[in-house]
Amino acid sequence: MALRTNMTPAQRQAYDAYLKVGTIRGAARELGQAYSSVQRKVTEAKRYLEQDPAIRSVMNDIGTHMIPSTVWLKSKDHSIMLRPEVGEKSIEDTITALKSGLEDIRATPRSAPVAGTQNLAAIFPVADLHIGMLADEEESGQNWDTKIAQSVFQNVFDRLVEVTPSAECAVVAQLGDLTHIDDQRNVTPQSKHQLDADSRYFRVLRIAVSLMKWAIERLREKYSKVIYRGCRGNHDMTAHYAVTLALSEYYSDCDDVEIVSEASEFYVFEHGVNMLLMHHGDRAKPDRLVQFAAAEWPEIWGRTRHRLALSGHVHHETRKELGGMAFESVGTIIPRDAYAASSAYSAKSQLISIVLDAEEGEISRNKVNIQ
Repeated sequence: MALRTNMTPAQRQAYDAYLKVGTIRGAARELGQAYSSVQRKVTEAKRYLEQDPAIRSVMNDIGTHMIPSTVWLKSKDHSIMLRPEVGEKSIEDTITALKSGLEDIRATPRSAPVAGTQNLAAIFPVADLHIGMLADEEESGQNWDTKIAQSVFQNVFDRLVEVTPSAECAVVAQLGDLTHIDDQRNVTPQSKHQLDADSRYFRVLRIAVSLMKWAIERLREKYSKVIYRGCRGNHDMTAHYAVTLALSEYYSDCDDVEIVSEASEFYVFEHGVNMLLMHHGDRAKPDRLVQFAAAEWPEIWGRTRHRLALSGHVHHETRKELGGMAFESVGTIIPRDAYAASSAYSAKSQLISIVLDAEEGEISRNKVNIQ
């Protein structure tokens, strides 16, 4: 009679998937389950299979899949506890565990890119998210923290992607001040103004990376090509580099995602007859920025007819037509902090997208407001 295994069906399923694809993370994707859940099931299955055959036979007989760590033997007059010896983990075991946790860490290339409308590019400006900002309703009129920011951004951005037309590519134009703080001191890097910060810097940075990764993954569901470019802000002068480099490493094996990791203050995106210039907007005034664009990129300027400079920093919408290029500052989704409220600042909270045709210029503009 063949020996009956006594793993749970869930453990058997996880272990079979692990044997099939070769990694726990791959098995998790195969099953559509959380990595930690699959890892636990595979570990339990391995423990069962590696047990002494005699112990495994007893486990089968009594109908349990749990591995006992302690056994009591009792008689009328005596009670004895048996505890199996557990050897010390070697350095090789530790290295193996670390490798297991880091295996397959890069994003998986998409096997079947989504077909988009030819000649169109969808631009998604993301300005001044200030992840890590803290606001109190009594002072500023609305409560706000990192968790609220994450939830609101995902809900609004998800809706914006839904209403934005399909296109050949999508561009995440991250216009600076993605994080509210640049280090643990909770002050602005240059002016040293005290900031109302929600949490520890490491957590803020981790959530900022996670949120931009989420946005890219959401766009990959609809667009064949996704480009991410982050700009320096006056709040995140060094933190934005960390976010960009983390995303660059994560997507290094994905041909459908381009993370622009150059360190320049400015970024130019050329799409047919369109020239798009991105900058945080805290240093160069609009008229000087337009003159700079014409002088710095004369070839692109000469090839294009529709030119637009996008910036953030001021937390509200403005638009100017200046000598062959339009200048726009875009709004943000965050509320006022205590400083902005005391200075009587007010603006609509929203996200927008802009669709550019390679021949006709801007053909669509989409907006999702926060109620």
